[in-house]
Amino acid sequence: MMHHKFFRASTIGALALTLFTAGAAFAASTSANNMRDQADSSKNAYLSMQSRDDTVLLLVDHQVGLLTGVRDMNVAELKHNVVALAKAAQVLGVPVIVTATMPDGMWGPTMPELSAALPGVQVISRTAINAWDDPKVQAAIRKTGRKQILIAGVSLEVCATLPALSAKAAGYDTRVVLDASGTFNDAKRTVGLQRLAGAGVPITDYASAAVEMLRDNADPKAHDVYGALDIPFATLVWQLNNAFTKK
Repeated sequence: MMHHKFFRASTIGALALTLFTAGAAFAASTSANNMRDQADSSKNAYLSMQSRDDTVLLLVDHQVGLLTGVRDMNVAELKHNVVALAKAAQVLGVPVIVTATMPDGMWGPTMPELSAALPGVQVISRTAINAWDDPKVQAAIRKTGRKQILIAGVSLEVCATLPALSAKAAGYDTRVVLDASGTFNDAKRTVGLQRLAGAGVPITDYASAAVEMLRDNADPKAHDVYGALDIPFATLVWQLNNAFTKK
């Protein structure tokens, strides 16, 4: 009788120990998962602001030959947005890197308006389709010491998307400027946007990216930034204001 009581007590004790151990392991696992989720959340690119002090602008293949094929937006608008973004970046002290695929070949040189807006900025010529695969492009980015890369390119799904994905995989915070990029049909635009979304790469527009880095309209550089952006509706607002305030 005593033997059976002892056996039952030992069995209950062992079961309790097993449950306690399992509970402790579950609690530890849950805690680790929560900590990992919090860490992942802190790295969410959608929650972090673009910083002028940590951003480098990468402009990929805004070449005259490629621009002739753009069909998802007005080419004149695309050219305006790229140049405006480059000018605003310069005002804010953001380094600008320009690269082109074999500019002496079939795709032609970088569009003249962009070259004129960036005097002294040398275009990095390459053969690699993905700009991130070119050692000279990577070296130029790393030389800045910055971790946020703002990217625009023609075409969106290749020239902007591929380096954005590769740089993100390498630990950079990458964003793609949609209205400073362009592509050749709606299917390609959809492909690029879906792939970026799947990788967690935020999409922005040229004016939003600049004012996000500006941060404060009281900043002494604000006037020059807005002037560089040349936002059409802002010009209309200014014109209306002048019209109604005339005496």
